[in-house]
Amino acid sequence: MQGINGRISNQVFLAIPKISVSAWHGLLRRGVGVFLEKAVSVRDLMTDVLGMDPQYATNSVPGLFLNNAPVDDWREERVGGGDEVGMSGTMPGLCGIALRRSSPIRAFRPDLVSKHGEESTGGVAKVKMFNFVAQDCFPAVLARGVILSARAFMQYLEDEDIALDQCECALNGAPVDPARIREVLAGAEGDIELKMTTMEG
Repeated sequence: MQGINGRISNQVFLAIPKISVSAWHGLLRRGVGVFLEKAVSVRDLMTDVLGMDPQYATNSVPGLFLNNAPVDDWREERVGGGDEVGMSGTMPGLCGIALRRSSPIRAFRPDLVSKHGEESTGGVAKVKMFNFVAQDCFPAVLARGVILSARAFMQYLEDEDIALDQCECALNGAPVDPARIREVLAGAEGDIELKMTTMEG
């Protein structure tokens, strides 16, 4: 099955029991892709694309990085295909203060500030979330859908010792046995689209 830019070989849907859903927030710490139809501001990426509450995005995510450089003007900085955005809660110490968005001491790192031109276009951007931001936001992000390689997905299942046998699963729109997900992805090449929701259990 071909999908976004011909890169998506399989679409995976998982309904996870609430009791085990917390095992998945680490996926965002490793980094996942999100598809952008066009370049958007960092703020719009957070609220419109990733589904963050605007108040949460404003008050709880002071650490923003675009291609490893701190972001100050999140309404103007553009994110497009191939870019990487990091998001973090408050970081400790003087370094943390200097790196946060619109820091009062941002003059300490003028050469680091992101300068991203208007040439950004759509495509797949990579998103990483750290500390409590990943824990708070991963359900909404995964429910909207993320892109990652089949290999990275299988590696995450192995590293976190996650079993899918209690999940309801679908592959390319058709319900399948959880074991079938592993079988297909074990030999798959390229990227998958992963969507996830929770269920009682």
